[in-house]
Amino acid sequence: MIKQLQNVLKRNLWLVLVIILLFGLLSLLLPGLASVRSAVSIQDIYDRLSVQDSFFQVLRESVVEKNADNKTIHVAFLKVHKTGSTTAQNMFLRFGWNHNLTFVLSPSKNDFKYPNIISLREGMTPKNTLPPPEGKHHDILCNHVVYNRTSFRKYMPNDTFYVGILREPYEYFKSVLNYLRPGYIFKKINTSLPVSEYLKDPRKYEPKSPAMSFTNNRLAFEFGCTADVIESSDAKQIIQFVKSVDSDFGLVIITELFEESILLLRRYLNWSTKDVIYLDKNIAKNKNTTSFVGPYDRQLYKRWAKVDYALYEYFYRRLRDQIRREGDDFDEELLHFAENRKMASEFCSAGEANKKSNSKLIVHKSKWSEGFEITSSDCDLLRKAEIPFVQDIRFRQYGSMKI
Repeated sequence: MIKQLQNVLKRNLWLVLVIILLFGLLSLLLPGLASVRSAVSIQDIYDRLSVQDSFFQVLRESVVEKNADNKTIHVAFLKVHKTGSTTAQNMFLRFGWNHNLTFVLSPSKNDFKYPNIISLREGMTPKNTLPPPEGKHHDILCNHVVYNRTSFRKYMPNDTFYVGILREPYEYFKSVLNYLRPGYIFKKINTSLPVSEYLKDPRKYEPKSPAMSFTNNRLAFEFGCTADVIESSDAKQIIQFVKSVDSDFGLVIITELFEESILLLRRYLNWSTKDVIYLDKNIAKNKNTTSFVGPYDRQLYKRWAKVDYALYEYFYRRLRDQIRREGDDFDEELLHFAENRKMASEFCSAGEANKKSNSKLIVHKSKWSEGFEITSSDCDLLRKAEIPFVQDIRFRQYGSMKI
């Protein structure tokens, strides 16, 4: 019997091999097929997108306009509220100022009463955005406006590099509570713990439109998420939204990894170390955000801010992937950058003393950057507040602060 079986196997060896091969292929394919059939959850987002060619994977192969120093000069920075965005914005303001670039600005008199705000509810339009001076085009965008792919591409050059910023959503939420004190929470809810009461049923207290709220998935809204996706919390629609952001933005700064993000930005834009030196700005004084919230509010907020968390968790992991692709050399430069930044901060803290003595901070050449000097004039720009900076740019660009 065994001999007969051996003869059969010998005569049909090719068939046996084909069967084994088919079983092997099925074992590889079936898990993937099963995942397609299973329900899509928010947790799938990163895994689904990580196997695709994200924008950042082909970033350095793209052709962008650069200046004489080979630096990228067309940049759109999505300045998102309460994320550390003012600190990041100062780098773009300084770079554009030092290279005499043209900024996207709102009219000085606008619906939001601040000259540094284009819009808190929509993208750029002819009503809320000034045209560039005659014979020029916009180079840099870094004022508050809601992301809209169509309008951004209308006002910015085709080779623009897109940068966003995100903060851990619950930390963002606490910052909003501390800074804005939303009336629909603190005025309408008359209890000892209004935030905890609000989080039990946010829809009961929220404004009708997410555009009017800073606590209803506001991070996602500023990245262009539509009201219907926010209201439905549909996993498939959220995944599609995150995919669109992933394809449009070359870098999303993560507040919790701010220094790493800025160093990566320097490499992507081919800017110098001096270009991306920064001082912390708009840090709330005497803040005690924990006084607003209870011990279980974090989980309640995570259940409410589903789109914000999907966006943040994906881009947090994507940033870590981007950093890993830079190799071990990145950590070396990070230490070097942190040291230079501390030196700049200590030097600039001397203030008027540096001006009187005409002092300079000399930073020597490294493997990552040419040597450079920081003067008292550089410190003035590093410390300069957002609105005065924007108004000085307005005057230089249009010859008037009232336009």
